Amino acid sequence: MALLEVDDVHVRFGGVIAVNGATFDVSESSVIGLMGPNGAGKTTLFNVITGLQTPTSGAVRFEGRDITKVHPRLRAVAGIGRTFQRLEVFGSLTVGDNIRVAAEMRGMDSPDRVRDELLERVGLRAFADVTADSVPTGIARLTELARALAVDPRLLLLDEPSSGLSESETDDFAVLVRSLAEDDGRSVLIVEHDVDLVLGLCSEIHVLDFGSIIASGPPEVIRADKRVQDAYLGADDEAAEAVEALAEVLL
Repeated sequence: MALLEVDDVHVRFGGVIAVNGATFDVSESSVIGLMGPNGAGKTTLFNVITGLQTPTSGAVRFEGRDITKVHPRLRAVAGIGRTFQRLEVFGSLTVGDNIRVAAEMRGMDSPDRVRDELLERVGLRAFADVTADSVPTGIARLTELARALAVDPRLLLLDEPSSGLSESETDDFAVLVRSLAEDDGRSVLIVEHDVDLVLGLCSEIHVLDFGSIIASGPPEVIRADKRVQDAYLGADDEAAEAVEALAEVLL
């Protein structure tokens, strides 16, 4: 049984179709990717999964239970964690306190221990006492990731997590995410414009374009799919650059 099932989800905003019949699942202990040009519907789909957006139709199931109408807080309690494309750290708190507060809200035993373990795991020990609004973007991204892990999620949704990270930091991040699946048994669903990262990290990838999934499969299938290349080539400059990177990786 899949951990997460997204079943024929549609989202309309007036006459605009943001998500059009999206269907896929996320198995346990896996890293799954969502790719697509800007405006393809990726973040909207994340909002549906976490309960921030009610779908026009379709269903979301977690551990076999229909959660389509379940409140976001209860989904978090059930084991769904998330980071955001737009940073959502508590800027006035230290990096360490951002993590500790999340552990306290989840009712974790020994929140200070959880904070210390996660600071070590994501490489933020040196920033523990620095306020979150004064750290570089890459460090803030890792703070948000550690805070999401503090609630001990079974499914972790990461929205553009490598934004602001250097090349070496991105490499370290990939190792960390892989360990979440392989060592911790967590599942990760990642939206990311870094094509190299997605192709190297994910066992399966779903590509969205204008709200519809136009391709699904392992990296080697996505690499060869002309619809994926056309979707990126028809997008903005950032996405077009991603296609060039895609071609370099694939060929």
